[in-house]
Amino acid sequence: MYRITLISPFFGKKFPANFPVLLNSLQNNSKIKFVILTDVNFSSIDNISNVQFVKTNLPALKHKIDLMLGYQSRLVNPYKLVDFKPTYGVLFNEYIKDSEWWGYFDMDIVFGNISNFLTEDILNSYDRIFTHGHLTLYRNNKLVNNLWNYDYRLPEVPSFHTVATHKAIFAFDEWGWGKNKGRGISYALNQAPLIRQFDDTSLFADLTPDHFNFKTTNGANITKFEYYHGSLYGFDQLQNRHSFLYVHFQKRTMTNRVSDYNKPIYIVPNILLNVVPAPINLTTERSTWINQQKRRRLKQIKENFSLSYFWRRLRFLFSEKRNS
Repeated sequence: MYRITLISPFFGKKFPANFPVLLNSLQNNSKIKFVILTDVNFSSIDNISNVQFVKTNLPALKHKIDLMLGYQSRLVNPYKLVDFKPTYGVLFNEYIKDSEWWGYFDMDIVFGNISNFLTEDILNSYDRIFTHGHLTLYRNNKLVNNLWNYDYRLPEVPSFHTVATHKAIFAFDEWGWGKNKGRGISYALNQAPLIRQFDDTSLFADLTPDHFNFKTTNGANITKFEYYHGSLYGFDQLQNRHSFLYVHFQKRTMTNRVSDYNKPIYIVPNILLNVVPAPINLTTERSTWINQQKRRRLKQIKENFSLSYFWRRLRFLFSEKRNS
């Protein structure tokens, strides 16, 4: 029996470049069970006792969601799954039924030693741990598992029926898009404290997508990360070493040059490799990153002109006017 089971559906042509390092970090967190549901071919991956791969696809998962909900969802692409994450305690009950805790994690991360951060004190004192979506844990009980379907009676928080039946992305698994743009379950539970919710952004390194060099969303500057045998460290500008629960490569295209996963792995913008310093042309790497960011921004601009985007903005336009 695993006390914690973490789940990550992933659909696409291939796993992200950081996946071999992520997989190594899952293996080194042997006290935790990980379930990866995917349409990517995993037949060549060696068996890892605490990592379970489940072969499925997005249409099959949509069918499973529709049966759970009792109505038709609008799960039209993998990104829309962010809105369904809080349902996983019910949706994937067969994988978590013997665990005290369940949760979800993103694929664009590398873990450190999870048990060093999720201490007994935290696990005994809270019902929901972390609020930002890349890693969130829930106590496995009926109340907590059904928080997604609770009527919070907050005009800025959509009902789950609204979330599930519209093409728009609500970021319902976390805080939503902000004032008068629609809020998510983390915000709702902050306003209506049905459970005990914990967060501490200093424990993990959530990298901002708008800086080439590593800068976390809480303001820390990291020159590089070192991952080795399940431990993850970040080095600040004075080369002081800081331990992290995980690093999140938010909207970054990483390059994997690791040749030996049994040796220390270093992570610099935007490469994973065994040796630092290494012959890296930072000018070339920065230029590549700038071009990638331009493409992402253009894609975002196009999405912002979609009907679903305008519908969501209009839906919540004056939802928080009373608080201004």
